[in-house]
Amino acid sequence: MKLRAVLVLALVLASVTGTALAVPNPNPKSCKDTGDRVTKIELLEHLSKAPQLLILGSSRARIAMPATVEQLTGRTAFNAGVHGGGSADEYVFTRLLAQRFPHARPAYLIFVDVNIGGDGVNPELADEPLAKPFLASAASATKTTCVPNGWYSADGGLAYPPPLDKAQREERVAKALVGAAAGIRADAKKPRYINPSSTKWFRKLLSFANAQGATPVIVLNPIYPTVFKLREKYGFPELKAAKAYLAWLRRKHYRFVFVNGENIHKWGGKASDFNNIDHIDRKNMDRLLRYVVRHSDGVLTR
Repeated sequence: MKLRAVLVLALVLASVTGTALAVPNPNPKSCKDTGDRVTKIELLEHLSKAPQLLILGSSRARIAMPATVEQLTGRTAFNAGVHGGGSADEYVFTRLLAQRFPHARPAYLIFVDVNIGGDGVNPELADEPLAKPFLASAASATKTTCVPNGWYSADGGLAYPPPLDKAQREERVAKALVGAAAGIRADAKKPRYINPSSTKWFRKLLSFANAQGATPVIVLNPIYPTVFKLREKYGFPELKAAKAYLAWLRRKHYRFVFVNGENIHKWGGKASDFNNIDHIDRKNMDRLLRYVVRHSDGVLTR
C-alpha cells in the first residue's frame, strides 16, 4: 500500500507541474494489464472534485486528453480508458465515480470498437477490491498484484511514455499491414451478429447513465484508412452488425448519440498520425474530438 500511495502522490505532483513521469513500469509479471486499472481507480479515488465528463474505453481512448476535451466542451474531464478496456471496465468506472461523488451528473464519452459491448471481465478488474462490489459473481476471490504504473496525470490523461517518432510509427504500420487483405477477406466470410444478451455490462452502463439523466456519446474508434477501404471492399459485416445492435438499443429506449469515427477522412484525420495500425496519436485524436463534439447534438457542451 505504501508503494501505491507513493506512486499516486507522484502522479498528482506530475499533473500539477505538467511534467511527464519518465518512470519504468513497477508492476510484477503477475500483473497482466500494465497496472492501468489500479492506476485509474486510485486516481479517481483521489479526485477532489467530480469531473463533468467521463471518458471511457480501451487503450484507444487513453489518448483523449482531458485538457483538450475541456477546451472543446467547457467541461472538466477524467479519462478512465485502460489497456484492453471493455464494457465491464466502463460500467465499474461509472459506478465508482457515482459512489465517490453521489451528486455528480457527468456527461459520458464512450469509445468502442465495432464489436461493441462484449461481456468479458478483465482478471485485474475482477481482482480489484474497489471494483468487486459492482461485479457480483464476476468478481474474483483473489487480490490484484498490480500497482500504479506512473503513466498518467491526476485527470487520467496519458503522460508517459512520450509519443513515438515518425519512423517508429511507419515501421509499426507497415508490419501490421502485411497480409491484412487476406485476413480481412477471410474474416468477412464469417457471419456477424451482436447478441444483446451478451452485452450485459454495456446495457447496465447505458441504463445507469440514462437514469442519471445523461445521454452518452458512443464513438466508433478510427480504422487505419487502408484497412478501412479493405473492410468496405469485402462488405464490412462487423459494421452492419454494430448498426443492427445500436438500432436494437434504440428500440429498447436506451438514449445515446452515435458518432462513427472509423473513416478518418470524415473528420480530417491523417494516416501519418497513427501510432500503429490500431491506435491514432494525439494529433489525430484532437481532430476526432473536435468532430465528435460538433456531432454530439450538444450533449457534451450543455
